[in-house]
Amino acid sequence: AEKFGMTRAEPAVSLYCRKVLIDPAPKDLLPEWGRFLKGVVDSEDLPLNISRETMQDRALIEKLGKVITTRFLKFLADEAKKRPEDFDKFYEEFGIFIKEGAATDHTHKDALAKLLRFESSRTDAGKTTSLTDYVSRMGEEQKEIYFLIGPSRSAIERGPYLEGLKARNIEVLYCFENVDDYVMRNLREFDGKNLTAADSADLKLGDHEAEGEALEKDKLDALIKWLKETLGKKVAEVKSSDRLVDSPAAVLNADQFMSPQMRQMMKSMKPEGEDAEAPPVQVHLELNPRHAVIKKLSEVKDADEGKAVLMAEQLHDNALLAAGLLEDPSTMVQRLYKLLEQV
Repeated sequence: AEKFGMTRAEPAVSLYCRKVLIDPAPKDLLPEWGRFLKGVVDSEDLPLNISRETMQDRALIEKLGKVITTRFLKFLADEAKKRPEDFDKFYEEFGIFIKEGAATDHTHKDALAKLLRFESSRTDAGKTTSLTDYVSRMGEEQKEIYFLIGPSRSAIERGPYLEGLKARNIEVLYCFENVDDYVMRNLREFDGKNLTAADSADLKLGDHEAEGEALEKDKLDALIKWLKETLGKKVAEVKSSDRLVDSPAAVLNADQFMSPQMRQMMKSMKPEGEDAEAPPVQVHLELNPRHAVIKKLSEVKDADEGKAVLMAEQLHDNALLAAGLLEDPSTMVQRLYKLLEQV
């Protein structure tokens, strides 16, 4: 019931010594993420008068708990190899606890990370891959594990952030749950490879032979300068992009400490009646110099600046919308009507 937000699971593993009940629900026996487990532990090495109040006995319980947790994780790892379909069913039901453990349990982080499962750009819809298998498919030049967070597979694949990686044949993990952002930020790395959000502003991709002629450098530089002046505080930076293929532009989160998902979470946690406005977002606007829209904007800027301003603001809002960062769509709708009047 916990995964549906209805209640919080309580520890349900009883501790016995030689078939004598010591504690029906010892809170220190298993890590917090293991609260979904139910069963009994019977150890002959425990004193019958054991108490959580004494330092020595508490240390004994914690030591026993580490042994149990290690064995349980080994059991899950074996199940994942021997009976992957059964493990997938288990993960679908209890994966939220595995994710919590991977993000918070530093003692067992590596073992828990190996149990994580995600869809990816190389799996069929509904099928998942492990981080271990992802790493095994990485090319020699690839140094990082890339992921994208979105509400669904189709939403991620329609967005602009997959384009550059897909063009370079780089696999991307798909994360659909709100907790995934927290998990990836806390896990940070796996098998010596950094976990990197594919929509981060500081993403660096290798060279790629793009199709089509790019806007001339002097015109592109002039457009970038004009966009910075026109959009003002709406953007922290405007620059040309090597990650975009089909999209004219994309906004990238410039805040390393607050992702779009975290912003939405903060807004949803505001008490009813309070202002739900999230902290102002800092974004970089990246342009695709080969896209027809960018070339057209460069022309219109010199011919009809009023129309060009509308186009620039619409370009920016479209990119915000694709990133899930657009706060007020009504303004965008009114601007669209103005642009349609000029068609």
